[in-house]
Amino acid sequence: MMERPVRKFYDDQLKTLEGMHAKLGFGTAAMLERSFQALKTNDHNGAKTVIESDAEINKLEKEIEFYVMRIIARQQPIGTDLRMILSVFASSSDLERVADHAVSVAKGILRVENLAPFDSVMDDIFAVGELAKNMLGQAIDAFSQHNVERAKEIAAMDDEVDSAFRELVDQILVIMQNQPETVQTGSAINAILHDIERIGDYATNLCERVIYTEDADIVNLND
Repeated sequence: MMERPVRKFYDDQLKTLEGMHAKLGFGTAAMLERSFQALKTNDHNGAKTVIESDAEINKLEKEIEFYVMRIIARQQPIGTDLRMILSVFASSSDLERVADHAVSVAKGILRVENLAPFDSVMDDIFAVGELAKNMLGQAIDAFSQHNVERAKEIAAMDDEVDSAFRELVDQILVIMQNQPETVQTGSAINAILHDIERIGDYATNLCERVIYTEDADIVNLND
């Protein structure tokens, strides 16, 4: 007679964990949105707000880590449950790193002096940033919905992010070479591009966790 209440308690714990993970994901995505909006408008105050909000993401990631350890110690999960718990644990760390990259973008904004020499590339930078941000949001949804096929589709978008990243870095280097006075701003923009490229990678990692949870397959979708 005790098995059903115990199982319900365990199921409730798993739902709580997934809810915590979703909260972390949505918080990270919102933070990323604010950093890219600050980039578009060269908003230094907005950039500072992004930097200040990182503490809450770090706190939630630590709470998830503690909750995962408690479930494993008390429930000794196996099979799909264990894979889901491990995926939440790993992807929470990845989401926290995405938040770090959002902070890095914000700090890059504070180093920017004059964007005018880079007008020819800024729209493309905003576009690839939007693509990486959308990848992350869709990957979070695919994780919550346990949607393997959608996860594979989202991961394939990373090729476009990588291609745009390489082309834009080359274009920025040419501007810096032709106009040495732009080196500080160009270096900051290049660093922001690196952040965007890494965000695409972390979104792909999240997609890989979906496949591992549902199919027990360890895959590398970044190839």
